Amino acid sequence: MADFTELTLDTGFGDYHFNRYRIAFQPLGKKSAAFLASDLTVRFPTYFNSSFAVVEWGDHYHEGQATLHFHGFAKVLGIDLGHPHTDWVARIWMDQMVGFTVQTLKREFLAMGEDAEAYVPAAVVGSFNPVVGQVAGFGAVHYNRMHFLAGRRSWRIGPGSVFGVPGNVIVMETIAVERFSSKVFMVPDFVLGLESKIPDIWIALLNNFVTLNGATVVPLTPGPRWKTKNRVDYLTLSFNSLGALKADPEFAQAFLLYPTILPP
Repeated sequence: MADFTELTLDTGFGDYHFNRYRIAFQPLGKKSAAFLASDLTVRFPTYFNSSFAVVEWGDHYHEGQATLHFHGFAKVLGIDLGHPHTDWVARIWMDQMVGFTVQTLKREFLAMGEDAEAYVPAAVVGSFNPVVGQVAGFGAVHYNRMHFLAGRRSWRIGPGSVFGVPGNVIVMETIAVERFSSKVFMVPDFVLGLESKIPDIWIALLNNFVTLNGATVVPLTPGPRWKTKNRVDYLTLSFNSLGALKADPEFAQAFLLYPTILPP
C-alpha cells in the first residue's frame, strides 16, 4: 500500500469552502517577488510556525512529491485539543519563482505513537481528541490518520498588478478550496469552533513572512465580502455545490491565478 491516499474534493462532505488571504507590502532593499517566492518555497516552516500551528517537511513522500506534516493547536486552559491528531499534505505543484500548491492526504503508514494514542484515547492523560472521542479502536485510528479537510491550498507571491492591487507593492496570498474529509470531523467543528480558528493560522503566516523579511505592510481597501484582521485581508465563502463555487466571480478571478487549486 502507498504511504498516502489523496483526499480529493469529490470524496469530501458538506459545503465547498473557498478562502483567500492576502497581505501587501514593500520589500526591504531590492528583494524581488521572485526571490521572495523562492524563499517561501524553501523555508516554508520557518514562516509558518506560530502559537496556532507548526509544520515540518515530511519524512515520507507521496508519489515522489515532497510532503508537509502539520499539527494545529486549539488550546483551552493549556490543553491541546488536537492531540494526537496531525495532518499531512503533498506539494503537487511548484514554480519556485511564483509559489506552490498542496493536496490534503490520509496517512496509510504506521506511526506507532500517534496510532496507539488514537486507539486508546483514555490512556492519554491531559489530552482530549474530539475525533477519537466519537469512535473507538481501529475506527479512531482510521479517522485520525486523515487530514480533516479534503482539498487543496496554494500560495503565490507577485507584483500587486498580478492580483489587481494598485501601487508599487508585492502581494503574498494563499487560497484554498476544501470540504470536510469525513462526517466525523463535522461534529468537532460545530462543538469546538475549529473552523473559526483557521484564519489565525494563515494570518500568522502572512505576518510572519512580512516581519521576518523586514518588509513594510501597505494597507489595502478591502472589497465587498472581504474582512481585515491583523493587517491581513481575507475572504471566506461557502457553496453548496462545485458549480456554485465555479460561478462565483471571486473564485473565477482567483482560478486564473491558481489553476492547480482544482484537480484537472
